[in-house]
Amino acid sequence: MRILRLISVLSCAFVLSVVSVLAADIKIGFPGPITGNLAFLGEHMKWGAELAADEINASGGLLGGRKIKIIMGDSKCAPADSVSVVERLTSQEKVDVLLGDICSGATLADMPIAQREGRPMLVTISSHPAISEKSGVGGNPWVFRTSPTDAIIGAIAGKGVLNQGFKSVAFIAEDTDYGRAGVESMNQVLEGKVRITSTDFTAADQTDFLSVLTRLRSQKPEAIAVYLLDRQLFNFMKQYQQFKLNIPLVGRPPLGSGLVADLVKSGDFNGSWTVFQYLDSYDSKANITFVSSYKKTYGQVPHFSGFAMYEGINIIAEAIKSAGSTDPEKVRLALKNTKYDSILGEITFDDHHQAHNSILQMTIIDGNLKVTGVVGQ
Repeated sequence: MRILRLISVLSCAFVLSVVSVLAADIKIGFPGPITGNLAFLGEHMKWGAELAADEINASGGLLGGRKIKIIMGDSKCAPADSVSVVERLTSQEKVDVLLGDICSGATLADMPIAQREGRPMLVTISSHPAISEKSGVGGNPWVFRTSPTDAIIGAIAGKGVLNQGFKSVAFIAEDTDYGRAGVESMNQVLEGKVRITSTDFTAADQTDFLSVLTRLRSQKPEAIAVYLLDRQLFNFMKQYQQFKLNIPLVGRPPLGSGLVADLVKSGDFNGSWTVFQYLDSYDSKANITFVSSYKKTYGQVPHFSGFAMYEGINIIAEAIKSAGSTDPEKVRLALKNTKYDSILGEITFDDHHQAHNSILQMTIIDGNLKVTGVVGQ
């Protein structure tokens, strides 16, 4: 009788253990700026990821009802802080999958941890070419990237400058991996064909551009190639207005950011254009649905970082469903074979685990930012 009772107890314990595993949350974690001058981008990262997770959970979750849990840690966009977050996510939180940080230097610092811990990492925003160079056949089999590289975007932007027939260009960029890689990639296209009047690299928290604008007014370049993030661009554009310049901003200025929406509408920047990964007004049924849900939930249109994380969570969810498991190796292999119907086209990964999605060309026309072209990579 005691033996039967013991067997019964052990059987119940085994069943409860299995049920517990099946019901456990699927943890997806990532570092991002919660504090600091890029905190508003981190907020959109979190919103995009949580919106995707909420939609998936509301539709029944994954693997027989398991819910996705989003865990974000504050990296301040600094490599050391980002590494600390990822170490905690893997060792303490035991996340099943990682996403990359927003800043390339931080993501590059995190990649060895993903490899060491054997966790799939999907990079959806960082754009430095070295991320892909080091992934897949480059040596790190655990890292995948959906965002285009600076080299890809810079080459497209450079061709745009040539197509418009500009003879001279001035560069202004933040002094980060992002800014320097962007300038370098555009220069490779423009070298020997367009005169570069000046190149200025600014601190990531710089707010005063008066000395740069004074020089640009005297140099009179035909275009200003910009690699600044949203808050810096806002300050630059406000001071540009004070100088009453009439030089188009080109390259990769985030003209679709809500921070500069009123400046765009002023008409002072007509003819300025950008090559960017996303615009909330992109006219497609899938995007209209996404933007509507985002605005209803958060009261704002999605920033690119929100869009990128939203799609990233959905891509990870599809990989987990395909793998039929959260086993890291099975999810990694499922990601490698991804065919995901993105808002901007199908996403698949090459040998370096780099996706080649479409990129939007946008131009300010009569105070409105409009998509004027869709370019395949």
